[in-house]
Amino acid sequence: MEEMKLKPEDRGAGVPARAEDGEARGIDNPVRADNSSTRAEVEPRLGGDAHATGAEPRLGGDAHATIQPIPAPPMDWKRFGAPVFVLMFLTIGLVLAVQFMPRPEPLKEGKTLDKIPTVLGDWTLLEEYPMSEAARNELKPDEYVARIYVNSRGDQADLSIIGGSHTGAFHNPQVCFRVQNWKFADTDEIPLQVPGKETTIPASFVRLVSSEGNRQAVGIYFYTTPLGYRTDTSSARIFLLLARLMGMDQQRAYFVRFLKPSGGNPERDREEIKQFAEQALAAMAQTNPEVVR
Repeated sequence: MEEMKLKPEDRGAGVPARAEDGEARGIDNPVRADNSSTRAEVEPRLGGDAHATGAEPRLGGDAHATIQPIPAPPMDWKRFGAPVFVLMFLTIGLVLAVQFMPRPEPLKEGKTLDKIPTVLGDWTLLEEYPMSEAARNELKPDEYVARIYVNSRGDQADLSIIGGSHTGAFHNPQVCFRVQNWKFADTDEIPLQVPGKETTIPASFVRLVSSEGNRQAVGIYFYTTPLGYRTDTSSARIFLLLARLMGMDQQRAYFVRFLKPSGGNPERDREEIKQFAEQALAAMAQTNPEVVR
């Protein structure tokens, strides 16, 4: 990921043990018939009004017996051994395929990110900056865009998008931020509403603090894959891989990130970065439907 550039049981009481000579003893906590006795006489009633299949024992005096149900036998997990083994085998195989399958060369045709408007609602393009050579060699994206926009109040915000047709084009943003000396102070999920779209876009919201502690920022990011939006890198990679295996027409995914310096008010920071993201996505829905579906 390119570096952000931003400016200025209780145990069973009274359970009767084996009856001997008309007596029954409590296993752990003997039932007391009065204040001095630790034994209780049990008289099974099988005739009269008792039920033959569920005789109700009676205790001498005022005592009451608590009959605990017999616990169910433990589940035999051995019969699940084969299905679990198969599932683990498939999962490991899929992970290895995602991580080590050969990377194709970046697609040179079909580049569309240059169509992103220079005006995104109240935000206007201030400058466009290049991805570092190290990041470009590591990610090998099909295309990318990295821009700084400014609004009418002079606030600046960063828009970065990476498009890739192979899983290696996408790294965990948390790792990338830490490499760039940013620490995660807070993370949450936030829905983004795009006008004209029936469903919201699920995205990750983060609060960042620089390792030196002298800078703070807020950010929002998500992935657009051929099989839908994702907020985490692992599932985004899997969805992209499945699209390739299924031979779908769309075989490119996009990592979309919005960043903005913190103004000191957490609620206001959250709302401002959300507004910037939604205005940018509203404009891109018209020019870049491959990103905003």
